[in-house]
This record gives sequence, structure tokens and C-alpha cells, in this order.
Amino acid sequence: MSHDPLSVSMDTLIAVSPLLGHQLEDRSCVRNAQDARLLAEVHAKSTLALRNAMQASLFLVAPLDILPVEIDGQKRFHLTETNGTGIGGLTNLSIDAIRVILGGLTQMAKELPDPHSLVLVGVSGQESSRNPRKNHTIHEKVLYAEALKHGFAARGEKATVFAMSQLAATPEILPEDKPTIVVGYMKEFLEHLALDSSGRLKLFGRPAAAAVNDRFCLNVVSRFGNQVDLNHFAIMNRSFLAGADKGVTYGLFNDFVRLHPPGDAFPKQIDFCRVHSRAELISVVMDWLRIGRRAVIKAQGTGLGHGIEFFLDRHEARDEIIGKIDHSIRVTEHYYGLVGGAFPYTVCEFVDTCPITKAGHEFSNHKYELRVAVYRDGMSLKAFPSIIKVCSKSYDEDKHDRMSLLNNITTAAEKTRTAGTEHMLPLCNRKTLDLIGMTLSELVELCAFCTGYVRFVLDQVVDDPLRMGLPPAVKMQ
Repeated sequence: MSHDPLSVSMDTLIAVSPLLGHQLEDRSCVRNAQDARLLAEVHAKSTLALRNAMQASLFLVAPLDILPVEIDGQKRFHLTETNGTGIGGLTNLSIDAIRVILGGLTQMAKELPDPHSLVLVGVSGQESSRNPRKNHTIHEKVLYAEALKHGFAARGEKATVFAMSQLAATPEILPEDKPTIVVGYMKEFLEHLALDSSGRLKLFGRPAAAAVNDRFCLNVVSRFGNQVDLNHFAIMNRSFLAGADKGVTYGLFNDFVRLHPPGDAFPKQIDFCRVHSRAELISVVMDWLRIGRRAVIKAQGTGLGHGIEFFLDRHEARDEIIGKIDHSIRVTEHYYGLVGGAFPYTVCEFVDTCPITKAGHEFSNHKYELRVAVYRDGMSLKAFPSIIKVCSKSYDEDKHDRMSLLNNITTAAEKTRTAGTEHMLPLCNRKTLDLIGMTLSELVELCAFCTGYVRFVLDQVVDDPLRMGLPPAVKMQ
């Protein structure tokens, strides 16, 4: 069997990665445990067609995070965030799903009108200047770059791939007359991107034609005061605002369930409040606690749980509440270079989620969260029940530790100095479903809800682009 002598398998790249700079994380143990037959049953009952062909160019993948609760022995599901193409955990999915998702990026590159397009692939990490974090799944973004490169090759163009750190040191090597793909940490990009008088985004003087990573794109648009010309800057996903802002997600959720009432497994609405200043944030949290509502605050466009704070004790001292809010604002200022903090913040009710109850299990009494990745396959949306994300600390009702409430794989791995795979289990797996007491019918109902919600979001991109932070007429250049 012939093969390209210059190609290297992902397994080999991960194995030798310490020699190349830093250890990459192997997610094959999760990927290989996903049950293909179970996935086929889920797809058979949850796959949903897009409304029209126009939507195919707007969307690639969105991992939805779901908080489970149990009432009278029945699972109930609360959407906590949408996420987007910055997904860390692409390689948790099956090979077939990965192939389809990467094929969407190949299609994107084929369809870009400029034969010399510059495409930016944003990676999370390096947020802190004092303690820069290496991204241990950056190889997934390398797969993105390779897929884009194949797209240019299919139209007869040979694309050049660069690392943003290399361009920052030697910007003169950036070509002007050939398709180019740049992979880099979001913070690196933000330090060197500029906007011209017409609203065109430029990297070292060269116009950027497209970008991949929802949160990165929101950060770029926010950095330049919403003046970026999005008619000349293709964003994948075009629903990036919902993928990076929890408040936007909750508003869309409320509209979706009002128009398409779900079953009893889902709330009729999410109670939340958007605030735009420190004083307003303090006032809202204090008001909620005063009437007995436990609150969570979430900053816009952040990752890794940065800025999230929990307010669960109605008797908590005012000074302590203000101290936690100020800490949240300082964290977002430091990590994201946002003077005054990552406003607007979203204030929402604390959801007291299920813990794993099996005695003797390594995760016994640890709270968890479900992740369902919705992706486009041709003209259809499919849901892949990907993983459960397990808190790194056991839950204690009398002593609320932030790490017993925060379901973030990267943060858990950083805090415990372990691999991310130590804090997750494959969700498309019957043993995992048994562990968390979830039935196949509940999984199917959840996945069908997720594809329906994402379809609704994409409908809003077309029908109400202003709401989604887009120009009145949605164009892709």
C-alpha cells in the first residue's frame, strides 16, 4: 500500500511531542471507547436537516455543555454554554466524525473567493504573561490547518502554513501573493492584528480573509469596537457570538424553547441577567442573594472558567462578595487584556447538578457535566455525545470549593498536574451511561434537542443577523 513518505501519523506526532516543545495529549483512549452502534442509534433519531443550502457555509461544529440534574428519578438538562470551533477535544470523537468536520474546513478553503486568502486559526493558551500555558491539544488545530491546506490544493493552489510566533519574529516572510494559513495563540494574534480605515482586518499589512475559532473571533471584533468589516472576513462558525457569550446563548435558548416547547427534560427558560459595569454586577448579585437566589457570574469571551464565580450563601458578607467580583474582573483583565474586565457579564442561577453516586468509583461524589458536539455533515446536523467532564474535587455541601463546582478539563488538569483524560469519560458508551444513570432514550432526547437548538441558532444568523453581531446582509465576501 503506497503512502506519502513525507506524512506523519498523529500517533507518532504525539509520541515525539516532548522533543518538539511540549507534551501533546493523546485522546485515543476516549475516542476508541465511543460505541459506534450506540452512536448510530443516536444519529437515527436526532439528525436534523438544515433549512437551506446557504446555511452549510455558516457552520462547522459546536460543542454544547449540559448540566444534568435529577428530579423524581428523571434526568433534567440545563444548557450552560454553546462553544464553537475552538473546540478542545476534537479527537475525543470518532474518526468518521473528525473526517466530516475537517471536510467542512476543506470546503471552506475551496469556496473562499480570494485565491490568495489569508486564514487565521486561533488557539487558546498563553493568556497569562506571567504563567503562559501551553495548549496540549494544539495538534487538533494542526489538523484544521491541514484540512484548509487540502481545500486550497483542490482548487489548484498551494498554501503555505506558518506559526504565528514565527511571523511575530520575522513578519517579512509573510507572502502576499499566495494562500496562507497561520496557526497561533489568540493572544499572539491580538497583539499584531490591525484594522484599516475601511474596517479590513490586517496581519502585518496583509488583509485577513477568514478565521476559525469562535471565541477568538469575538475577541477580535470586541478589540476593534465592532468595526471589523464582516462582509470581508469569513468566520467559521458564523454563529460565533453564541459560541463565545453565555448571555447570548441563554437568550437564544429561551426563544427556542418558547417557539418549540421541549419535553419535561428541559427547563422552560433560563433565568439570567446581562450587566455592563462593576457597580451593576455587584448590585445584581446582592439582589439575587437577598431573595434567596444562588448566583453564578460569567464573563464574555473567556475560557478555562476564567471569571466564573459562585455565590451560594445568602449570608455571605458584602465585602467578600465584592472581593470575589473584583477578583473575577482582575482575572479577565490580566488574561485577556480587557481594561475594566470582560463585560458584559452574565449572571445566572446556580444549577445544583448531579454527582456520580456509585460507591467506590474513583469519581464518586464528583459533580459532572455532559458535552454534546453538534456538527454539520453535508446538509444535516448531527449530534455526537462526546464526554462527561468531571470536577477534579469531590463535592461537599458544607464547604463549596470552586474546583468541586467547575467542570473544565484544562483547568482541572493544570491544577492537578494530570492529563485531561483523567477528568473525563466517553459519553457514547453504555458503561458511562450506566454509571451516571442515564438511559438511551434520555440520551437520544438530549441529542435531538441539541441539533434543534443549533438549527435555530443558524436560522437566526440568516433571519436576524444584527442579533448575531453580523452586518444586515450576511455575506461571505
